[in-house]
Amino acid sequence: MQHSLAHYKRIVKIFRPLAALYLKSKFRLKKTELPELPETFLLICNHATNYDAIAISVLLNRPIFYVATEHIFSLGWISRFIDYMVAPIPRPKGGQAAGAVMEILRRIKEGGSVGLFAEGNCSWDGLTASFAPATGKMVRASGASLVTCRLRGGYFAYPRWAYSARRGPVWLEITHIVSPEELKKMKPDQINALIADGIREDAYETRKESGALYPGRRLAEGLENALLFCPRCHGFDTLRSKGSGFSCTCGLKGCYDENGFLTAEGTDFTTIREWNAWQLSYLDSLPPAALPVPEDEDMQLLEISGHERSLAASGRLRMDAGSLSLGEFSVPVSDIVSLDVRLRGTVSFLTRDGGYYEIKTLKKKGRYRGRKYQLLYQRLQKEKEASSV
Repeated sequence: MQHSLAHYKRIVKIFRPLAALYLKSKFRLKKTELPELPETFLLICNHATNYDAIAISVLLNRPIFYVATEHIFSLGWISRFIDYMVAPIPRPKGGQAAGAVMEILRRIKEGGSVGLFAEGNCSWDGLTASFAPATGKMVRASGASLVTCRLRGGYFAYPRWAYSARRGPVWLEITHIVSPEELKKMKPDQINALIADGIREDAYETRKESGALYPGRRLAEGLENALLFCPRCHGFDTLRSKGSGFSCTCGLKGCYDENGFLTAEGTDFTTIREWNAWQLSYLDSLPPAALPVPEDEDMQLLEISGHERSLAASGRLRMDAGSLSLGEFSVPVSDIVSLDVRLRGTVSFLTRDGGYYEIKTLKKKGRYRGRKYQLLYQRLQKEKEASSV
């Protein structure tokens, strides 16, 4: 931390009312009765929206230092402002976690509380994703209390794939508080199991229990960021959305309602969870020769080194089983160590030689569906792992 803990406490005191008002413009943040928390702790929560860190800090009324991805630190004056306000802990997407772990331990030793979204990304379908097995070992080594929690309602209030928020409730539940003494008696696998239980969220189960509605003006817009295969024609990247409706070039038409459910002619899927599970299974079933080849025009490749970014290439983006190329830049898929997506679809990847890159569109107000590159990469990785057995 560049500033004292007292500095960040003052920041929370001054800006908490403003942050609460800002969140109110997005969705309804509900205050619920929360248990008393230890002075210092390591908080692990599910990742529902891009506003989770702000929401938790507002509800808990204390500074929490969150682990954040590398792009946050390469935005010039914006990065400096973020650091002054909340001092996030850097970790590159797909990068080595050792540096982040050491900084987490240092912040806790200095008396700060640290927040971690162990999944690394917001959910595409409302289900909590898996997290790194090393998390349990790090928690035990921290010497701090472990607090696990769930942000509920967030997936429908502002879905990862959407372009607009919905006026529905979001609330926080504290699920476990475990002292350092108790953690020392547990094995890392036991701690991981406790974390998995504590952050598990099924958005559709929660909505069914609460009966809450999530009305909005453009409910379906952005669905194509998450749903990439049409269940009717099996077309790839053929879905488009507008208002509360969506359609495919094959004639499939449907709508997304304030309950978070789908209604469409040509498919029996009523939830994004069902559709997503089908498309992942369908992609896994395709033979190598039938795998999709995603591409986009007018793209740019930014290389991120340290906290600086520079233009590495521009032009047409294309990925197949052999390589990912953008303009004059090309890298074999076998040399890509990891490929991730942040927000609705911005691709970042790490190469074997340590290069770290981010892909953005050159189009004004342009959007591209980065998840299609991630799904292809994950499918190719499964094939690689299967062939090496």
